[in-house]
Amino acid sequence: MNDRRDIYAVINIGSSSLAGLLATKSPEGRVEPISAYRIPSGSCVRQGSIHNIEEAAQRISSLLDALSKDLPEEATITGVYVGLECRSMRSEHYDAFIDLGQEGSVVTPEHLLTLKDQVNDASYPGMTILSVTEPRYRCDGKREPNPRGVRCRRLEAQYLLLVARQNIIINVRETIEDRLGLRLLGILPTPIAEATATMTMEEMALGCAYVNIGGGTTSITIYKERFPLALFILPLGGNNITRDLTQLSIPLLDSDAERMKVEHGSMNLSVSRTQEIVATSVDGTSTKRFSQIEVNRYINARILEILSNVVSIIHEAGCSESIPKGFVFAGGVTKTDYFYETLRKLSPEYRKASLRRDIYEEGCSPALLEHYITEIALAYQATEPAVTYELRPLESLLHEEPAPAPVEPAAPLTEPLPEEEEKTYTYSTIGEAQVSTVEEVEDEDFEEEEYEEPTHEEHAKSKRSWNFKGFMKGINSLFDSNDSGDDY
Repeated sequence: MNDRRDIYAVINIGSSSLAGLLATKSPEGRVEPISAYRIPSGSCVRQGSIHNIEEAAQRISSLLDALSKDLPEEATITGVYVGLECRSMRSEHYDAFIDLGQEGSVVTPEHLLTLKDQVNDASYPGMTILSVTEPRYRCDGKREPNPRGVRCRRLEAQYLLLVARQNIIINVRETIEDRLGLRLLGILPTPIAEATATMTMEEMALGCAYVNIGGGTTSITIYKERFPLALFILPLGGNNITRDLTQLSIPLLDSDAERMKVEHGSMNLSVSRTQEIVATSVDGTSTKRFSQIEVNRYINARILEILSNVVSIIHEAGCSESIPKGFVFAGGVTKTDYFYETLRKLSPEYRKASLRRDIYEEGCSPALLEHYITEIALAYQATEPAVTYELRPLESLLHEEPAPAPVEPAAPLTEPLPEEEEKTYTYSTIGEAQVSTVEEVEDEDFEEEEYEEPTHEEHAKSKRSWNFKGFMKGINSLFDSNDSGDDY
């Protein structure tokens, strides 16, 4: 970093965690991560929005301190980009047009600026416009990728505006600017950044839905003809599953329910009815036993409900015919055991999200690519440097020892705050082995990283066009059958 290349800083506001990334960029614009850290968001964030400004400022300050350890002594973080995926965020269509007379006229740059001025005047009560996507143009009703120089009588431009409630944006500004004294370089809609960094050009052109099932929200971003078509945010996510598990026959604290969900939760309903999860207190004086099938039914029912809401929203928005390439799934909930096996039985077109190769620079840590997809996607959108350098006296530079050779960025570090390190129970599974069928043995081949490519190739090889309505009906039937089970 002696060449003092521009360094970009992003903070992603998540319902479960706050994550930060420092990165530079190659001349081609590919992201080169320097450091990345993640800490729990605690109670300062609710459904993607900053709820407690004081606590949020303290946690983000701790996060920035951790990131700064990997900077040169004379470098200081003076600004950040903030990634946001809050409950109130949504997309709005805005149509601008110009009539160019009966004889028509050749479209000029001034005409395009006039259209842009129209969208700049757009306003929505109680909402703030976060970003405006590139327009889709039409000349005399016909799609025109580049209308400049084309003669027409009527020039139209359709924009997609991303908006969020004003008080949410005010809380972000007060946290970053007023409490931390940093420049807020921009608020980036996380779902759009993720979709553009993970979808292939074919998926964006033909039509695809990017679905991120996170802790407090689920986002749905639909692309068609290389443009974002719609954005929806559902107030449902992994935190709902955690709250469900606190309602088991034996009460659990939220922290214990979260740990049991992560360590032993599954959507598999074929486990033995005698299999149990044993929770033992840290001091060994207390033991609780839970039925694995009961836990799995709670988890399975909630995830199916989320998926049912996803497909219903897409259908009601009239976009069900706009996603022939199916779904790209991301988010913590998709890491639930048996999630992709359940999807495979429903036969949609789908795959697991991963960053496109043109987004990051060669040599990037595989751990960073896996655990910090969102933050790298946000850094790819950043355009303004976030780090400034203090001028050093010439004498100190002359006596400075040669810098060591650069090393690969360290593996991602998760740093829970002290009050969240306490464990009340540890979990283990006992009982008969899971019921093994031929189908389940085959499903094992799709665990970890192996399921993605075979599944995608299998769909491509079979040349079957998946059916959206059939997928929606399948999810709803599974959800209904789970909800009416005797033991649930």
